[in-house]
Amino acid sequence: MGHSNRKASKNFYNSSGSTSYMAPSIFKDPVQQAKFDKQGFLVAKFLDETEVTQLNDLFDEIHPVLPDDRGFVSDSYSNDFDFKKNASDRIVAILTKHFERLFINYQTFGASFLYKMPSKNNELGVHQDWTIVDEEKFVALNCWIPLIDVNKENGALHVLPGSHYSKIASLRSPTIPFFFTGSEKDVIDSCIPVYVKAGEAIILNQSVIHYSTPNHSVRIRKAITAGVKTKEAPMIFHYKSPEGQLEKFEMPEDFLLRFENFATSIFEKPVLGKLFATEKFENPIIEKEKLTKKLEKLKENAGFGPELSFMGRIRAVLNKAS
Repeated sequence: MGHSNRKASKNFYNSSGSTSYMAPSIFKDPVQQAKFDKQGFLVAKFLDETEVTQLNDLFDEIHPVLPDDRGFVSDSYSNDFDFKKNASDRIVAILTKHFERLFINYQTFGASFLYKMPSKNNELGVHQDWTIVDEEKFVALNCWIPLIDVNKENGALHVLPGSHYSKIASLRSPTIPFFFTGSEKDVIDSCIPVYVKAGEAIILNQSVIHYSTPNHSVRIRKAITAGVKTKEAPMIFHYKSPEGQLEKFEMPEDFLLRFENFATSIFEKPVLGKLFATEKFENPIIEKEKLTKKLEKLKENAGFGPELSFMGRIRAVLNKAS
């Protein structure tokens, strides 16, 4: 399939809640593509039981000792490139046949384990993933795959339907505030839980708003995140300088694995990559009153209107997105 290069309107306040931009096709199934375009995410069957076991065994092999810290942990936070590369390559080797089954014109950009020890303090805050491709020409997505069944007790993923780039244009990086900064609680209240079985994938547009709740269960909650983008789409990192200049760097394909000190390096001008553009930039932050209406409109346009009850919203996720 070909894909559209139509320009997106970057007007956050348009009344329809949508832009004129349509993300390029990446799903083989046109029904899945239509759901992904409308909702910004979908649920798909992915791993079989044997593969779930293989990945659980791989997790145990490369994590012989688990940290005492009971917070949210992603292997991508490690400063050991060889550890991250080994884990990524071995995960992707197991997932590849499913990528081939689901996607067209695609390319992977790494994978890692995410996990939460039993704790009351490991919520992953509400956020959007970084802009890593030109989203007016290409698409990037994450496959979030739990290795145990997820529910309201053990750290399920919550998403905000319709909050992806083609519906509300946004630029994201560690040095750029989210457009909802200061209204995080309201955004969380607008999100919906997505409960899936071990091995099912929640496939998220990189730009869709999401977060996950603490793991209140007695078991470790293991999951995988694996990145997929339009084939040959250049990888980009955006850095906003203290002077307010937005600098765009074309990056190596594996740059997400190469931060030498993740906790600090992501906020610094990258040492890898090639600077190709510099421009003035001010990321708009939507006022709280306007934001709530905007988010509800986005959800309604995505098929998750306010008329649904709480249980109705859960059923809608399970029935409409799968």
